[in-house]
Amino acid sequence: MKKYILGSIRKIIFESNSGPYKVGLFRVKDTNYSDYEEYIGKVIGFTGSFTDINKELDYVLYGEMVEHPKYGLQFSCESYELKEPSDEESLILYLSSGMFKGIGLKTAKNIVNTFKDKTIDIIKNDYDKLLIVSGMNVKKATELHNKIVDSTTNQDLIIELNSYGFSVKEAIDLITIYGNTLPKVIENNIYDLTEYVSFDKVDSIFLKYNKEDHPNRIEALIKHNIYNMCYENGDTLIHIDELFLRMKKCFSTNFTSSTFLSYISKLIEQEIIFKISDYIMLDSFYYAETSILRNIKVINSVKNSIKDKKLNDLILDYQKDYKINFDVEQIEAIKGSIENNFYIITGGPGTGKTTIIKAVVNLLKKQEHILDKDIALLAPTGRSAKRMSESVGMYASTIHKFLKWNRESETFQVNEFSKSSEKIIIVDEASMIDIFLFDSLLKGIHLNCKLILIGDENQLPSIGPGDVLYDLLRMNGIKSKCLTKIYRAKKGSYINTLAKDIKDKKIFDKFDNYDDFKFINSSDEDIMSYVNEISKQIIKKKISIDNYQILAPMYKGINGIDNLNNLMAELFNGNSTKYQIGDKYYRVNDKVIQLVNDIDNNIFNGDIGYIKDISYVDKKLTVTIDFMGNKVIYNQGEFDRFSLAYAISIHKAQGSEYDNVVIVLAKSFKRMFYNKLIYTAVTRAKKSLILIGDINSLNSSVQTMYAEKRNTYSKLTNN
Repeated sequence: MKKYILGSIRKIIFESNSGPYKVGLFRVKDTNYSDYEEYIGKVIGFTGSFTDINKELDYVLYGEMVEHPKYGLQFSCESYELKEPSDEESLILYLSSGMFKGIGLKTAKNIVNTFKDKTIDIIKNDYDKLLIVSGMNVKKATELHNKIVDSTTNQDLIIELNSYGFSVKEAIDLITIYGNTLPKVIENNIYDLTEYVSFDKVDSIFLKYNKEDHPNRIEALIKHNIYNMCYENGDTLIHIDELFLRMKKCFSTNFTSSTFLSYISKLIEQEIIFKISDYIMLDSFYYAETSILRNIKVINSVKNSIKDKKLNDLILDYQKDYKINFDVEQIEAIKGSIENNFYIITGGPGTGKTTIIKAVVNLLKKQEHILDKDIALLAPTGRSAKRMSESVGMYASTIHKFLKWNRESETFQVNEFSKSSEKIIIVDEASMIDIFLFDSLLKGIHLNCKLILIGDENQLPSIGPGDVLYDLLRMNGIKSKCLTKIYRAKKGSYINTLAKDIKDKKIFDKFDNYDDFKFINSSDEDIMSYVNEISKQIIKKKISIDNYQILAPMYKGINGIDNLNNLMAELFNGNSTKYQIGDKYYRVNDKVIQLVNDIDNNIFNGDIGYIKDISYVDKKLTVTIDFMGNKVIYNQGEFDRFSLAYAISIHKAQGSEYDNVVIVLAKSFKRMFYNKLIYTAVTRAKKSLILIGDINSLNSSVQTMYAEKRNTYSKLTNN
């Protein structure tokens, strides 16, 4: 028997801005559970997910009474149903509550006085009769009927979905998306809901009522497993044998290869998946990669009219004006960028990539009479865009902002139907871009514009699927230049050389003393003590926390990011009042990192900010964070969009640089580190770098190359 309390909602104390979650007060009128009888006639707190709340109606709340550590006794509502009013007074209050447009107290009384206890039944099933009531017309009657029918239908559907196993929040979200077509969607193929509800949840519900080898489930599992395997490894296609082995694990009975291949053939015929050699590819991945290859070939085919002699003269003039001497490599990169419509410049830290971007921009302005508005400088993250802007002396933005990402529809407003007007596109940190973002960028620009990519192919590839920079560098007919000479290195400096040594897979026995680098040999148990002492020295030297970053590969464990952040917050900000938000603690002035793209507020995944205020507004907790002068307010339901950032993951740090970096190289992290990861971590440091850990772990990381190559359509087809 499900426990319930029956009564009315007296007050809503809190409502989430990003969902149906609510906290409020509830007057208990009845219950079916003897332990809850003491609450009859009393007002208690409640929490749960709800659609529109009407204080004039009674509700049945199903759930449990729980003791909240801060707010005391509350009823945690797992599901609920509306109890329609039956007595005349309640009916009048309900109809005149403001929920129904155009129905005031006088009209409500007229309706109830006319139809008495049959009022709701008449409104639902014979609403034409409402026209005999004074104050009613066809429009009002129709709207009243639709509203009550929709409300009843939704309530019934929420209860039905809840009985399947969907949470109230999931049910409300699905009703909002699908409306009255939802039952038909569930009946036809419940797996269509996996775009909005987790696959595991939908799968568990489906298995309650169907056999595990149902055709809908097999097809859904094939697509689900391909998608997951691609995102696990960064691939865009999966070997058919590996997919079959993954599929076999999804069945308790024998899942045969003939069954598997028959479904693969069916999905190929429907063009839901594509087969390339012995690999299988989802349609969205196939269309993205083939679109990239097609559009790059078009951009690359556009001829340039610049004469070689004139360009040589312009480069000489530029060197005189800016008192700079380019070497042969740099001149080749500059000329290649200007002479080719599509060009790639690669190189490690300190090789002068941004110096070349600046020169190319200036030379194009002189040669082609290009204006600032004709040039777009782009980067994947906010910090890398800011760094690019400072280096070149022009505005730069994230790719998402340039393409005008719409968070609600999850689409770009700059696209193949509404293209940008810029004539020159220069993209930095190109190794971070996955196939879907790059495909969107190419669709959003005119294919006769100039496109220049800048990157370091030795850094980590994108978090999403694909190996865009690597594949483009090996594509037939693509011109590029790899810069090898390190310029940004003073006497006694080692950071950039270390990065090159790591790239070249050097084995390290010991390290000499350098002005900008130190290796501290430490056991895992002592790492936190070393981090503590280093951080105290940072504070003593009055180095800004913005110029000091700790990097680690994992969140959990004694030397994980979570523990490091707790230690650093106490050291750097321990005197401030501590607030518990979710399962974490925050203080005003804490250093934090944005975890998702939010183009509406002009902040992006990886942006670093500082908490400026934590306070209650109308009893609702709000957190204000300053991202380089851009102040953003977060409300309840949005606090999972940021986290402490005294220590961050190496993936999150990609695209950013810091004056002083500490890398935690614990033995327990040994399986997490590999060549590109340690290379990326080291190249985040500009002025000083400290590695803490075990030298054997470092050498093992340097020699581990498993992330070097991803399986992609481009590699298989040798484009």
